[in-house]
Amino acid sequence: MAQTWRQEVQESQDIQGLPGDVAINDVAINDVAIDDAAIGVATGQTAVQSATHAISRHRTSIGIVSLALAVVALAIVEGLILRSNTADHVAEMRLILAAGARWAAFVPAAYTIAVCFSAVVAVPVIVVLLGVIWAVTRSAGQMLRGLAMAALPMAVVGLIKTIVDRPRPSTARGALMPDPSFPSGHTACSVVVVSLALFALHVIDARIKDSRGLAGTAVQSSQSPRSPLVWRVLRTVLTVILVVVPFVVALSRVIYGVHYPTDVCTSLVLTPVLVWCVYRLCDPAR
Repeated sequence: MAQTWRQEVQESQDIQGLPGDVAINDVAINDVAIDDAAIGVATGQTAVQSATHAISRHRTSIGIVSLALAVVALAIVEGLILRSNTADHVAEMRLILAAGARWAAFVPAAYTIAVCFSAVVAVPVIVVLLGVIWAVTRSAGQMLRGLAMAALPMAVVGLIKTIVDRPRPSTARGALMPDPSFPSGHTACSVVVVSLALFALHVIDARIKDSRGLAGTAVQSSQSPRSPLVWRVLRTVLTVILVVVPFVVALSRVIYGVHYPTDVCTSLVLTPVLVWCVYRLCDPAR
């Protein structure tokens, strides 16, 4: 009888425990549902953020391309107007003759500058700069970015030359030039070379900062306090020199008598804009 009574009590306790177990299971199921909902919300937020970033990136790209096209269109219109405007031609010829007479001693240096920024010299220099960029970054994307910065602006300048087809100045040296005058190819080439050199300085600077950061994390005492200052001074001096180079090249082309002032001024404005547009559009991180 006692054993039977115990079994009945046990069964009664088991039966009374069922609602609690069911409640616990329901809570567990609700927790899983909440977790699934949270994951769904997080996934949705990530998708929205990705879509927003993609839209912003595309808008930026469209804006950059629009800027490049607008600048190219303005340059073509300017060149066509200059080609047909006799008064501007006469005024610019006076400037060319005055510059040649005033800085006649600078003519040999102008010839040297012309050789330095011809294709024979500039192309190997560009190849070396691209090699430096690759060696520092070990990134094919950054090297191709630099290649695009060099090739695309020069191709656009060549296209504008063909469309505008402005004759060279009526000087002894200008008559020997086989290609059109507007815009200045040598000035554009100097901007491209300088831009690549500045790009190389930028990646070298980033590499130095990264290496110093790693060294500072590992061994604080191994840092050299003078190295950053020396590098910053050197980088600043090189940057100033490089920025001045295209202006010197532009002036030399006018003194040498092979370009109108508007040819070189257009290249000084057009080429940096094109290089910047390519630099932004070809960013591997985009």
